[in-house]
Amino acid sequence: MAMLVPSQILPQTGETRRLLLKWVIAFLVPVLVFTLVWSGEAILNAALLTIFSGGSFEDISRLSALGAGLFMLLFYGIIMGLTGYLTAADSGRQSTLDLWISMFFFTVVPILLIYITANLFVGLAASVVVWAIYYYGRRLVRRFRPSPTLPPLPPLKVLDAEMRATLMTRARLGGFWFGLVFSAIWLVVDLLFYFTGQYGQGQTSLVLLAWVLLRTILLPVAGWLTGSLGGRVAVRHALQVNGNGSNGDRSGATVSTRQLRALSATRAREEARDLVPNDLPLRSTGARNFYLLLLLALLLFYPMIDPFLFGSGTDSRLDNYGNAGYYVILALGLNIVVGFAGLLDLGYVAFFVIGAYTWAMVGSPQLTVLTGIHINPDIWPWLFWPMLIVAALIAALWGILLGAPTLRLRGDYLAIVTLGFGEIIPIVVQNLDKYTNGTNGLTGIYSPAFFGIRWNVSTSEPYYYLILVLIAFVLLANLRLRDSRIGRAWIAMREDEIAAASSGINLTGTKLLAFAAGAFFSGIAGAYYAAKLSTVTSGNFSFSDSVIYLAMVVLGGLGSIPGVVVGALAVYAVNVLVLPQLDALGNDPSSIIHPLYSQILQVIPNFSFSNIRNLIFGIILVVLMIFRPEGLIPSTRRRRELHRAEAEGVEITPLDTPPGAPGFESEMRVE
Repeated sequence: MAMLVPSQILPQTGETRRLLLKWVIAFLVPVLVFTLVWSGEAILNAALLTIFSGGSFEDISRLSALGAGLFMLLFYGIIMGLTGYLTAADSGRQSTLDLWISMFFFTVVPILLIYITANLFVGLAASVVVWAIYYYGRRLVRRFRPSPTLPPLPPLKVLDAEMRATLMTRARLGGFWFGLVFSAIWLVVDLLFYFTGQYGQGQTSLVLLAWVLLRTILLPVAGWLTGSLGGRVAVRHALQVNGNGSNGDRSGATVSTRQLRALSATRAREEARDLVPNDLPLRSTGARNFYLLLLLALLLFYPMIDPFLFGSGTDSRLDNYGNAGYYVILALGLNIVVGFAGLLDLGYVAFFVIGAYTWAMVGSPQLTVLTGIHINPDIWPWLFWPMLIVAALIAALWGILLGAPTLRLRGDYLAIVTLGFGEIIPIVVQNLDKYTNGTNGLTGIYSPAFFGIRWNVSTSEPYYYLILVLIAFVLLANLRLRDSRIGRAWIAMREDEIAAASSGINLTGTKLLAFAAGAFFSGIAGAYYAAKLSTVTSGNFSFSDSVIYLAMVVLGGLGSIPGVVVGALAVYAVNVLVLPQLDALGNDPSSIIHPLYSQILQVIPNFSFSNIRNLIFGIILVVLMIFRPEGLIPSTRRRRELHRAEAEGVEITPLDTPPGAPGFESEMRVE
């Protein structure tokens, strides 16, 4: 009896088969490495055994196992949807071999290095070194064996109903075949483990075997469904006729032929790079949506999957991530002053001090000493939530007080004034013995309180989720401010104060709002810092902190919100998490750098990485500024400014036809 196979499951054209092979293998290899080499399968098996163990789910370890299992399901679903989107969105002009090599270095290598080092940031730092070597080697290869470059843009086509159906079919096939091949390989590996007795005996092995068989059936089905989602994303990012799709049906596209005609040639070229079909779909907006969804799932479930990925010590790692979080908030606040408004602030740590001492004085026994008011210890921690806003408002008020006398200053003169302010505030706080307890600082600061959550200095998980909520609030506020009228006024003032004033912008109010907004977010970070540390002393704050915050903004990318976040995490990780561990890694015979460390000790017997930590950090900053002056993730405006000379030398493309000129649409090859 012949088996009937639905025709939609089989690729219909050679082009579709090539794209399927290209993207399925590109994502299959890293997912298999994560699942079978690292902890992917262990996480799912732990969640499965938790469900069928018959015990209560009140135990936090059981909840962690279930949460980790849910993350893995989301992880595989997002990957299959992304594979479907890329299969549909790819124009097919990028070299398959080049893509596979890049995916290997940017996915498989980090997974293996993090697995070997058993440390997230050390593994990522080692990956950065490998990436730099890879980029340098690729540049040498292309210098001696130049490869044909991709055209500036693919042909821009308006999708009709048939083309949209083709995209949807490709996306479904991408998700389906990824799920099918992945489940088949996984099935073979698990059957080998089962028949060799490594799954044990009895009920446990039977439960795992049933799960293996069920998973083999469900993965291709889930791939088909998530691939359909990827296809819808691809269709939404295709060029539409005047924003209404073909035949007047609105498909939600973000760019239309009418919008492209209204843009300058440079802007039209940038917008068209995100359209489908795309030569580099991994960099498109549609792919970024999947990345953000995966990042959100990772952040929410990270405390649950950390024990499976790195073993014991989860509380210590979450504590470090909580500290990195308030660095992110500080960098986002300073980005408003320096990145948006162009005001060089070297005393930003002063507002951090004000926010920290505001909650420290109210949320500790010092309040009773000053006022004689006795508050119920069960109620006292609840004051943190209103005081979080109060501390931010007080810091914003001081930001206005700093900005008021500096309105006529700019550049170096403004930097000197803010530097003085940053030096004055910690000294004033240190000498107010009656209020701040002087050099001894304030201790016994209460942790926040919330329903059903146990807060204290030794529980890092609640602080981890608290800092995530605060970062989300600050990010949302930054995005809204950037796109608002005041945000555009800041950017105009940064570019040219005289032109901004001539355009009717009130420079006085605009500068004061920039200082107040930046100080507001710094006050939030200060209150969180005081509550998490449970003690605050004036020695915790110095001018070097302001320099570190400024380095985060500049390295990340001035005015770029995602760049500033990455810059804050990178600077914190290198300066606090990676460099201090070099001595421990060097003394570990199993580490990668142990042979190098041993050779250095033979030449310099008393050598220690801790003694030259600032030297290494400084060299890293210098190298980054030389080779990446616009920052790690620069804003579009900043990239244009720093690479204008390179852009002037490029070959003229059809998009350089002036918008509105006769033949513009045909020059754009819009069909």
